Amino acid sequence: MSARRLVPLDGPSRTVAGEAAPDLIHPVVGYRQWRLHGGELRSVYTRDLWKPGAMIARCHAKAAHPDPPPATGCACGFYARYTPVPRTASAGTADLVAGAVALSGRLELHARGMRGEQAIVVALALPLLPGPKRRRVRKIAGDLGVPAVPARRLAATALRHGMPIPPAMRPPDLTPNKRAAPGTPDPARLHAVGDRGAPPRR
Repeated sequence: MSARRLVPLDGPSRTVAGEAAPDLIHPVVGYRQWRLHGGELRSVYTRDLWKPGAMIARCHAKAAHPDPPPATGCACGFYARYTPVPRTASAGTADLVAGAVALSGRLELHARGMRGEQAIVVALALPLLPGPKRRRVRKIAGDLGVPAVPARRLAATALRHGMPIPPAMRPPDLTPNKRAAPGTPDPARLHAVGDRGAPPRR
């Protein structure tokens, strides 16, 4: 099990179990999908509404925990991948759309993604083909105050708002069957990002 390292927001960093990792002082860029619901952007599974500006995660689990999201052993927090969602992952659907977020606050890092305490949408990826879905994405992006860009430009646009998690900081992927459905990510590393306010909007 890899050690977890907490980088406090309000003091010097400290190392747990002797493992060191770089401090995170800027928002962290991640990628995810949402569902188009009418004229709104909602989480794929929880159907939470995503709004303009920075959002703060709240835990809705029945078993309360003292730590703010993302808490170890819980599924709370805003999920994001380290790499962009494949371009064709949303192409065959009428309601799935990919995009990028900037995470800040506490982070829990997993082998294939992360969970954050605070998140802001920074860009949406346009569908590959023109049509009603593309028009809906443009409209929602405008309501959120973010650009809607071709999928090939999503990563470059996202990097204007934060930094990626270096591969060396990501826990190893111990999944024996890479084609298996994703389960609870393990091990995890807990970090905190120095929040210097909401990332710039461009």
